[in-house]
Amino acid sequence: MPDYTVKWPLEFTGQSSGFDSVNETIIAEMVNFNLKNIILTEPGERLFYPNFGVGVKRYLFEQNNVDVENLHSRILSQIRLYAPYAVVRDLEISMKDHHMNIILKYEVKKVNISEILNLDIRL
Repeated sequence: MPDYTVKWPLEFTGQSSGFDSVNETIIAEMVNFNLKNIILTEPGERLFYPNFGVGVKRYLFEQNNVDVENLHSRILSQIRLYAPYAVVRDLEISMKDHHMNIILKYEVKKVNISEILNLDIRL
């Protein structure tokens, strides 16, 4: 079974590679981590990828003027661009008083995974 990447956070294991790795048995964890990073990373925060990230936390400061449709399309376009292996089945965004809840239902067809990512973001 091939290893795809190292598992985050890095933990020394004493195996030949030195760190725990991500393979098909824990690929759902890796996809969740990648999707979470896409949604939470501010554009310009990641070196050499100035357009990477949704920067969802900045939407918490927009009071009641949040353009949820814009946020919805930004999340979907970032996932299509940076995680094309994840097919989004449903995306729900709810906001109330500087609190945002994002429920993302997705699947990874290549390894037959269906998951739900639930992000609860508060100030």
